[in-house]
Amino acid sequence: MLGLLPVTQASAQTTSQPAPSVGIKPNTGPAGSTFTAFWSNAPCRDVRILWAGTTQIGAAVAISGSATATVPSTAKPGSYTVAFSCSGKTTFGTETFRIPAPPTTTTTPPPVVTTTTTRPPVVTTTTTRPPVTTTTTRRPPTTTTTPPGVTTTTDGTPPSTTDTPPTDTAPPITDVPEPKRDLVFDRDAIQPGDSVEATGKGCTPGSSVELVSGGQRVGSTTADSQGQFRTKIQFSKIEPGRHLVAADCGILLTGTVDQLVTSSTGGSSSTLVVLVFFVLAGAALIRFT
Repeated sequence: MLGLLPVTQASAQTTSQPAPSVGIKPNTGPAGSTFTAFWSNAPCRDVRILWAGTTQIGAAVAISGSATATVPSTAKPGSYTVAFSCSGKTTFGTETFRIPAPPTTTTTPPPVVTTTTTRPPVVTTTTTRPPVTTTTTRRPPTTTTTPPGVTTTTDGTPPSTTDTPPTDTAPPITDVPEPKRDLVFDRDAIQPGDSVEATGKGCTPGSSVELVSGGQRVGSTTADSQGQFRTKIQFSKIEPGRHLVAADCGILLTGTVDQLVTSSTGGSSSTLVVLVFFVLAGAALIRFT
């Protein structure tokens, strides 16, 4: 008898990620008009809409979503490429927007109307001149008006003038109300490795909140029944300077926080105090400008 050899078949599962899809609506309109750009399955969360591949006209933080874009007011009639990119660097889809040429207006001249004018008969009128009457009118006495602050004398000395400077009243300073939808932090500046507490409101109640900075995820949480959230975030990279943090929770909330890098020597405390002072002074100057 012939023996049967065992056959082993390995099974493999192939996971393919759906390809990105993009679109715009409407895809035609005049310069300065707006359209909606939408996409799905983007390879990143920081999606930016670029006009002619260079000028950013819209942005959103979402793998699948939409954003309102505005056609540049200086654009001329023609067809333009609308690119969908990750942070303005890598393009994952394009569409075409067309600006039509203005219609040609033809002006029709009005019809020519011929009018025949009949001259009236000549009438001769004899005018009798009335007698000339001479009337003498006496002039009223001259009245001299002395402006306030001027003293008039009759002894030959020149008048003295007292100038009263105008009183300038400074306009009251009106505080601009804070927006209802915002992202704030419990500190304006942090050291590398420190965490900071972020607070937001105006979200969709119960929605997931993703916090992103520089294309990196720095935190996540869930909005409560009032559309508010509070969570700790921490930067994974040491990059001194001001960082923009975006929170996606049904709407897009943004805020900034400064990351400070100081020396570990004895002068680090004074350096940190000076840096924090200038950061707070700059924030106050921006508020009252």
